[in-house]
Amino acid sequence: MISIRGLGLEHGDTLLEPLSLDIADGEIYFLLDRLGFDLLFQVLGGLRRAAAGEVLFAGGSAGNGGCQGAAFINRIADVADFETDARIADWIDFLCSACGFDRERIFKTLLVCNFHERHLKKRARELTPEIFKQAYLAVSLAVDRPNLVINDFIRGADKSFELKFNKLLLQMKAQGRAILYLGSDIFYASEIADRVGFIKDGRLLFEADAADLKEMDIKDLYLKFLN
Repeated sequence: MISIRGLGLEHGDTLLEPLSLDIADGEIYFLLDRLGFDLLFQVLGGLRRAAAGEVLFAGGSAGNGGCQGAAFINRIADVADFETDARIADWIDFLCSACGFDRERIFKTLLVCNFHERHLKKRARELTPEIFKQAYLAVSLAVDRPNLVINDFIRGADKSFELKFNKLLLQMKAQGRAILYLGSDIFYASEIADRVGFIKDGRLLFEADAADLKEMDIKDLYLKFLN
């Protein structure tokens, strides 16, 4: 379960008025804001301190090591932004030995994404955007966590990758994970989420169950909250 209690942020032009949310085990909650959630994602991951309030993952706060109760998937570029001659298989070997990552979990994720064995022989910068994101996703989920926080990961991705990601997301939901997705794509939110919240000008103004959202005029909601 993910619990957000009176969380407030203020940094430059970014403002979040006190926000309180509970995301249950086995639920996908999609929080929408047209301006993006990079700062909130950093706070949830314990990389920045909130102006007020707290975040709880499995009984611990994000600021006090509680972020260990969640896995984090951030938005990334389409290609690797680092130069190395190491192959993907070499990076996986290094992470498993140096960081204690679970090799079996990495390859289970790769299998769900239809990651071909031949890609393990390639360097990161040689991979196509879809294959690169698959490798990043597998590493991000290498450590077993009861909760998941995602920052705008699908934006700009091909539909084929989106479908693979959705399959993985629904598997994690079925395993009882609480999933918080931060983004601005209301159409994607209506497809994948159980509940959706709309933030505008730093304030949570509207929430809806996904089933109810499908009965509403999504284009009208987009123009009202996200345009």
